[in-house]
Amino acid sequence: MTVQRAEQWRGRATPRQRSKGIAALALGVLAGIGGFLDTGGVITAVGAGARFQYALTWTVVFGLIGFAVFAEISGRVAVASGQPTYEVIRTRLGPRLGAIPLIANVIVHVLVLAVDLVGIALALQLLTGVGYLVWVPVGAIGLALALWIFNFSRVDTAAALAGLTMLVMVAAIVALGPRWGDIGLSLVHPTVGGHYSSADYFFGVASLIGSFMTPYQFDFYSAGAVEEGWTGEDLKRNRVVAVVGTTFGAVLTLAVMDAGGKALYPYRHSVDSIRAAGQPATSAFGHVGFIIFVIGVLAVSVAACVELCLSGGYGVAQYFGWDWGKSGPAREAPMFNIVFLGMIVVAAIIDLTGVNPMQFTVITMALSAAALPFSFIPLLLVANDPQFMGRLRNPRPVNIVAGVVLGVLVLITLATFPLLVITGGNF
Repeated sequence: MTVQRAEQWRGRATPRQRSKGIAALALGVLAGIGGFLDTGGVITAVGAGARFQYALTWTVVFGLIGFAVFAEISGRVAVASGQPTYEVIRTRLGPRLGAIPLIANVIVHVLVLAVDLVGIALALQLLTGVGYLVWVPVGAIGLALALWIFNFSRVDTAAALAGLTMLVMVAAIVALGPRWGDIGLSLVHPTVGGHYSSADYFFGVASLIGSFMTPYQFDFYSAGAVEEGWTGEDLKRNRVVAVVGTTFGAVLTLAVMDAGGKALYPYRHSVDSIRAAGQPATSAFGHVGFIIFVIGVLAVSVAACVELCLSGGYGVAQYFGWDWGKSGPAREAPMFNIVFLGMIVVAAIIDLTGVNPMQFTVITMALSAAALPFSFIPLLLVANDPQFMGRLRNPRPVNIVAGVVLGVLVLITLATFPLLVITGGNF
């Protein structure tokens, strides 16, 4: 029985287990980086720092807690049930109710994919001088070919390592000399200048949390756990990976936000381009710093695109019972691959319509936050179901923390559309 398998434990790690541990850590780091830092994460974090300085720093801590808790739950559900998320949700809730989180998530996946695909194009424009609309189809084709040809391990590990280039923003905030006391104080007592409205501030909260905790990361994480063959031996590793990967992404995001606050506050001009978002790195290290920042944006956007495409394919294939996975050739799971290829085509079409990339990014991040309860409510129901989880179901402390996080996310869901109307999609 899968629950019994989930409770097994063997002592000394074998070479295969050590290899799985490295893959698991890469999975967690990629989920953490892709979760917190992609095109949307960079733009919203720098913009938040530029406009509100340190007053939104607390959202990173909230995102860290929420991401880590739900990533650990999704990994534990995969281990305990031996089934991917949407297969469990469809079984637990039935086809009709189970379709609600799937539809909501696929829509958000495509919108966020459009954001990150245009992030790749904008970064390449800055590096080459060629207009970003030329790079959109090039990036889409390159992404499709990479995902079609390479297996899961190569794709996720390479993307995780590439995302490390965003460490330039950690160096930038140190070089700029942050006021650590003010940053620490803002975590418990955020202070907002009187010239900003409450609607602006709370729309910023929604956009930031949406950029930290977009739904695709949890689909990607749990499906990756199943595909990598996690068992009961991996329960402790699941907790470590969820916390380490999330903390890594949160630290990078905190550096990006506070670097924006140090270099750009008080608000002098909008963060309306990748170039503007890279101003902190430019201020700290000149043109070299800016180039490294742009390469970092390119890397984390590619990593996020990988997660988004695989997550969308995972969700749809799991729900309908199709073969899925990136460990084998594409011909072994044709519908899975067709789904994410279709997502890439739709995302590229959205970008080629000429939408304002920066405003589209902020609005999409807010919509991502609004969609989170559609993922987390079914996940919590499954995680507390003894039929699937046995003795591995959620303990009370986890349910308390998850319940608080979910309550905040429900409030954000209810407030997002009114805030969009009031603020015009800006903060």
